[in-house]
Parts: sequence; C-alpha cells; structure tokens
Amino acid sequence: MATTIHALSSAQSLAHRARIASIISSLRPSRFRTPMCNLQAHRIPTLWSLYRGLLRDAPSDDVRWRIRRQFRRQMQVRKASTVKVLLQRHHKLREAFAAAKAGDAHMQAVVQRYARMVTFRRKKARNMRMFNEMLAWRHRLANRSILTGAFRRPTLYHGPLPEMKPWPMHIARLIAKRRKLRVIRIERALANRALQDDIARECDFERTLGDAVARDGVAFHADFAENEGQWLEHLVKHERDLQAALRLDEQRARRPWPAALIEQILKARRDKIANKTRELQRERAGLVLRRTIRRRAQGPPAHILARMTEEERHMDKAARSISEVGYVAMVKRRMGRKLKDPEGWKVEFGRPEEQARLDREASLIAAENERRRMVADELLRL
Repeated sequence: MATTIHALSSAQSLAHRARIASIISSLRPSRFRTPMCNLQAHRIPTLWSLYRGLLRDAPSDDVRWRIRRQFRRQMQVRKASTVKVLLQRHHKLREAFAAAKAGDAHMQAVVQRYARMVTFRRKKARNMRMFNEMLAWRHRLANRSILTGAFRRPTLYHGPLPEMKPWPMHIARLIAKRRKLRVIRIERALANRALQDDIARECDFERTLGDAVARDGVAFHADFAENEGQWLEHLVKHERDLQAALRLDEQRARRPWPAALIEQILKARRDKIANKTRELQRERAGLVLRRTIRRRAQGPPAHILARMTEEERHMDKAARSISEVGYVAMVKRRMGRKLKDPEGWKVEFGRPEEQARLDREASLIAAENERRRMVADELLRL
C-alpha cells in the first residue's frame, strides 16, 4: 500500500514539474539564430520608418549628419539584445523630434540644446581629423625615403635599386620574405630529390629481388618497379616548379640597370652635393646647423683625451670650428692643420695698398674716442 501511494505521489510530482517547466519555457525569450541585420522584418521598418523619420524631423543638418553616422556605425550589430537597446534609444529620440516639431516648448528647448551639442561635437571631430591628418603628413614627411645617390647592386632577392635613407619598410619586408621563401624552396628541393632517390633505390631493389625469386619459380609483384613513372611523375613536376622559381631568383640577380634609374640616381647624387654645398655656405655665414652641433660635440679618442692638457683640449675644441680666420685660424695653424685659403686670415689686417688709409681712419677714431672721454670726465666733475 505504501509503495502504491509513493508511486502515485511520484507520478503527480513529475506531472507537476512538467507543467511548471512548460509554463516557464513559454515565457523564456526565443534566441535568434539569424543576425538581426539580416532580418527583413527588422530592416524594412527600421530604414523606412525610424531612419527616415529621424532624418525628416531632425532640427538641423548637423543632427542629420550624426544620425547617418550612428546608423552606418551600428548597421552591422548582430546581437538581438544590443539591437533592442539601440532601437529604444532611437525611437525615444524620434519621439522627441516629433514633439518638438509639433510645438512642445520644452522639447523644442531640449532639441535645440541637443543640436548645439551635435554642432560643437562635429566641429571638434573635424578639427581632430585635420589635426591627425596633419600629424600623419608630418610623420610621412619626416620619415620619407630619400635617394642617397648610391647604387645597391642586384641580388637574388631584389633587382637593381637605389640606396635610400631610411630604407622603405615594404621593400625590406619583401626582401626578408624572399629570403625565407628561397630557403624553404631549397629545403623542399632537397627533400624532393631525396624522396626520388629513395624511390629509385626501392625500384632497383624490387628488380633485383624479382630476378632472384624468378629463378626459383616464385611469383613476385613489384609495386614500385612496375609503376616507377607514376611514383615519380608528381615529384618531377614539383622539382621543375622549384627549379624554375630558383632560376627566377638568379635572373633577378643578373637584371641590368635601367637607364632611367641610373639617371635618377646620378641626379640624386648631384642634388646631394649641391645641398651639402649650400649647407656649408650657410654654416660659414654663421648659422648653427645640425652638422655644426655634431662637430662641436665631437672630440678626440678617450686614450688621447686622457693625455691632453687643458690648453690642448681648448685648442682642439676651437679648431673644430669651420672658421679659417681670426683666432680659429691661428689655432689651426699652430696645430699644423691645412687651411683651404692659407692667406685668408690676413684679410683682417687689410690689404697692403690700403694700410695708409686704414691707419688714418684708426687715428681719427682714436682721437674721437679721446675727445669723448675728456667730455665725459668734465661732466663727471660737475
């Protein structure tokens, strides 16, 4: 009896649980297997009703620009819960636009404030975009490749190229990739050749074995010897492809220099010499350039600097100037350095035929200075 009651209660319990499960499962939200952006039931109302309504009721062009930008940014959202939140937000915005358009004073103030905020953010975004473009342009300008006027001989990995500074990254990566591919091709060719040798040895072994057992009258089936061509066909074809690729590398290394490229490199060399000449002239005119600072920062080697006196260090520092007149010229001559114009330092004293005039002007200047000194002394006594 107890067993029967327990069985009935268990059956009722199971039925009650099944009933509760059916009620809960009906309330459980269904999970979409298809992305929301691909459902026509979602796309058509969103585009034709919500999107067009927002554009129609938007208070300004800046707000329309923001709506278009948001919809383009969110058009690939796939998750249903995220789509629901976005739709609620846009419907709320559309209701605000519609109420403001209908004459609601409060909503008109809210919408106008929103429009001013969007206008400011659009200007800020445009300024940031211009700023980033300018930074990117300055970065490209500072790191652009410049021809140095030298030739880079062709190799297995690249044809004739001009030397550039800095070296372009895409060319460096291309050369590195070709190096790796050549190593891989050589390894594959060696492995292919080893496999062909193994098949050839196996064929020779089967032929020898077949001849030996044929004398004893034993039947023997040779898998490799009878189908040697089929075994080697794809290996030979693969070897031809690898050898063709390696021959292309050798052709690249023997590629001649184009006349236009040679002229471009020579022109870059001439331009470099002209630029360095102008830079030297500017430095001689007194401008402090990068090469000036670099030369001043240089010094003798450490083992020589340790044995130099203070006077020798001072003279070495003065002699690193580009000047060849005055005190610098005197120091350079004392150190035994060659001057491009050995007579240039004499210009400071004037030409010999002008010495008489210079002496008269010097005496006049000295007399004027003496007169002014006497006048100043009299004023001080008063």
